[in-house]
Amino acid sequence: MRALPWFVSVLLLAGLARAARHQRRAACAPPPMPACRLPAGKGGAVRRAAPMPGAAERAHGLLLGLLHDGGSRGNAHALATGADARAQANALADDWHIHTAGEARGTLAWLLEEGHRALYPQVCRILFKVPRAAREREIVRLDQLFDPVRLALCVDNLERALPGLRAARFIASGQDLARGVLAWDMSRAIHLARMAHDCGMQTDAQAWAVIERAAAQAFAHYASWEQVVAGYLLGRAMWAGPDAGFARHMAFARACIDDPAGPWRASPYPRRVPV
Repeated sequence: MRALPWFVSVLLLAGLARAARHQRRAACAPPPMPACRLPAGKGGAVRRAAPMPGAAERAHGLLLGLLHDGGSRGNAHALATGADARAQANALADDWHIHTAGEARGTLAWLLEEGHRALYPQVCRILFKVPRAAREREIVRLDQLFDPVRLALCVDNLERALPGLRAARFIASGQDLARGVLAWDMSRAIHLARMAHDCGMQTDAQAWAVIERAAAQAFAHYASWEQVVAGYLLGRAMWAGPDAGFARHMAFARACIDDPAGPWRASPYPRRVPV
């Protein structure tokens, strides 16, 4: 990750703010920590969706999870990915810091209920509405709700990735941005549920419950596969920036949409579920 022009200032200001709070709290009881809830706004609102039981809905859920696989496994027809269980366990430990079934359940619950979409509205607000010279102080001002270093990275990541997303026609309007990154969280939840199932950390019923719930939320929120792709890529851009892996994910997402022989073209987008 390249150095941010204002990143050192964010770190210094965050440290000073924390030191000042520590001194104040030594003399009086601290105020309750604000809960890290999903901020209100177009980019962060998530509509509650009804469960989507049935073989067709499960199949669509597996297709949604393929986005995070990036074509590495490409199994869109069964719960089991076909990958080696030990390799999956190592990936869960290395990439997700998951070692037990309880940790898997906790991470899956976080993805389904909060995820990175809790951060996205603040990232967009700072990127598009806060002058560059004022960003660092605005980020530090929010440090009781969000890690200032992570927030600064996400702002920078999205700023650098947006030109590529626009050039590739994944993002064409403010509405694409306003729909948010729910697809990023839901695709990862499906991906993670399948990995955990491979390792014996999720039963068939538990994994399918995650997939059905994630699919229900995504298909109630977005109106097309193209909108799903935009939401997914925005989330990945915010979290990792335009790295080499991002180019691969964009290419795979484009293939999902355009390949006439691909599974997405053979599966019309589900009718949106009223909620």
